[in-house]
Amino acid sequence: MGFLTISKILLVLIFPVLIFLAVFNLAGFDENYFIQKFSQYGIKDASLISMHEKILNFVRGSGSELPTELNEREKQHLIDVRKAVNYSAILLYALIALFIVLLVISAFTLKVNNYITNFVGKVLVFGGFLTIILAGTLFLMLYFDFSTAFENFHLMLFKQGTYTFDPAREMLVRLYPEQLFMDIGIRISKGVFFASVIFILIGIFLVFRPDKKRK
Repeated sequence: MGFLTISKILLVLIFPVLIFLAVFNLAGFDENYFIQKFSQYGIKDASLISMHEKILNFVRGSGSELPTELNEREKQHLIDVRKAVNYSAILLYALIALFIVLLVISAFTLKVNNYITNFVGKVLVFGGFLTIILAGTLFLMLYFDFSTAFENFHLMLFKQGTYTFDPAREMLVRLYPEQLFMDIGIRISKGVFFASVIFILIGIFLVFRPDKKRK
């Protein structure tokens, strides 16, 4: 198996992770979306909105303080969430760098412009279709069995028992009901799907563009 084949396989496999992480960072921390959902769920108390803003800033790394209304278990969970978000950002930047390096090396190996555009186009098409399959799978899991998907997702990132809270005594579960996470998850899967379609169309254009234009 030659370098170009290995490079193409790696690029196609990296592509879905890049799309998911990018959409997660854009859609998962959209403040306007949260406010809209809070209004939909009847959460209109100014103190709760202020608490959410502090939490969101802390998780994103732009704030250092958590609301005093939270207990130690809740604060510790948010610290764990912040670490997970930081790791996801590092992974995103590392994969972007690797993706670019592989593309550049592949371009120098191919040398001819026609082959380069064809190579990039195929990466976008195959990577896009793989991403759509994964986004569709995520959507179905969230839509038909959200509780299991939610539990499995948390088990991958956090210790068991550290992410379950009592709505009668703890604020987090009241401020962020399960339905909110389901809505965000579905929003991310839809965002990934539409982004993938755009990249597939770009890839098809690069693969099938007329030879004269390639030259």
